[in-house]
Amino acid sequence: MKRFLTAIFLLISYTCLPQAKFSFSDSAITARMSADLHILASDSLEGRKLGSVGEKKAYTYITAKFIEAGLAPAGVPGSSFLQPFSVRSSRMYVDSNTFRIEGWKNPLFPRHEFCPTSLSANGHFEGNRYILVDLSNFCRQSHARLPKECQTLRQVVKEAFKSGNEAVILMNEWLLKGPEADSLYNIVGVTPEDGLVVSVNAGVAAYLQEHPGIPVSIRVKVPETATTCHNIIGMIDNKAPYTIIIGAHYDHLGISKSGKVFNGADDNGSGTVMLMELARYLKMSGNRENNYLFISFSGEEEGLYGSEFFVQHPVTDPGTVNFMMNLDMVGRLGCEGDLVTVFGTGTSPLWHTIYNETAHPKFRVCRMHGVHGFTDHLGFYRHGIPITSFTTGFHYEYHTTRDGAETINYTGMKDLVKYLEGLLHTAATKGKLSYNKVSGWYDFSTNLKIVIKDIDHLLTVGMEQ
Repeated sequence: MKRFLTAIFLLISYTCLPQAKFSFSDSAITARMSADLHILASDSLEGRKLGSVGEKKAYTYITAKFIEAGLAPAGVPGSSFLQPFSVRSSRMYVDSNTFRIEGWKNPLFPRHEFCPTSLSANGHFEGNRYILVDLSNFCRQSHARLPKECQTLRQVVKEAFKSGNEAVILMNEWLLKGPEADSLYNIVGVTPEDGLVVSVNAGVAAYLQEHPGIPVSIRVKVPETATTCHNIIGMIDNKAPYTIIIGAHYDHLGISKSGKVFNGADDNGSGTVMLMELARYLKMSGNRENNYLFISFSGEEEGLYGSEFFVQHPVTDPGTVNFMMNLDMVGRLGCEGDLVTVFGTGTSPLWHTIYNETAHPKFRVCRMHGVHGFTDHLGFYRHGIPITSFTTGFHYEYHTTRDGAETINYTGMKDLVKYLEGLLHTAATKGKLSYNKVSGWYDFSTNLKIVIKDIDHLLTVGMEQ
């Protein structure tokens, strides 16, 4: 009864709060986004790492801005803007994880020569019913065949176990550089599969390739804990038949061991404040042809946890979703060039018409047919939803402690958000967009370079300078 009364009180509170009135002059938009980003990227938010105090400060601020914009709570529809979810986390203990190769040096050295991954179950395996997977080419195996179109590492692992393998060994030296390997345990998954999944470095991988089918013994035993994280979801319910989802992750990397803050102004404070600005505009606009769901995801940096959780636990009927628009690193227009890259224009036949009918902006727009980039649009695309995803690109401050609010071009952000407003107006006239599956949708060779770069940053002190 107490929970029910609390929910009713919150609903009445949200409903009765007066919606703020906003000016949409160029100067007002620029000032708002600058003010929001200086708060989200401040040291006081401690890098917004998932499950941290900084994440709580961030979602409290974003929730307040959603309320101010007049959005309805949709995390738990009708009562809360927050959608909580849990991320499996743990530490790898030296005495509980072993890897031996028959006739070779034994045992292997944990964290430097091998480590379990978050896709691994706990257990013990002996024998040669395992498969080697080379992460430099997802679909190349040393002594077994898997489907050529390997969409995700999880799919590779699932197919390996279906084929009768009892263990998957990933040739992935980048996960094993230095003592930080413990913290990278979660980089590839959310829940464990039905067998052992471990990474090995280049030297071990080379030996296994030279001796195909050599028996191995692997033991994985990792005590697990769960970290609670939160997506933030607000809605404009126009009683329309279809809903447009606009998303941007708000989490970042937290604090370095030396105490420096990864402020994440561009990644992805910029997308978050642009999301909030679009919420203000669409609430006050006359656009009523669609409903709008605004989602600020957590857990993107650790492995797309928040967006994956949402597509598995949607708060609206997936069949009524028109399309998903994603904003990730959109704050450097004019800093690294006047180019905005848009991914996913092949995911619906109507995208090219929509883009062609929208007034061309001051900057250049590069339309990418495929669905590239390891970011939150991936889960929506995999679930049959057309996507369009925006970025102003990578830069030398990416995933460093130098990614601060002072590096952002706020005039460029204003220009981009106004272009997105026009794009959404055009899309609103087209009805529900049909879905198209694009070939080569996941360009892993490109994304692997990004992942390697991320990990190299995480494992070196140079990232903090």
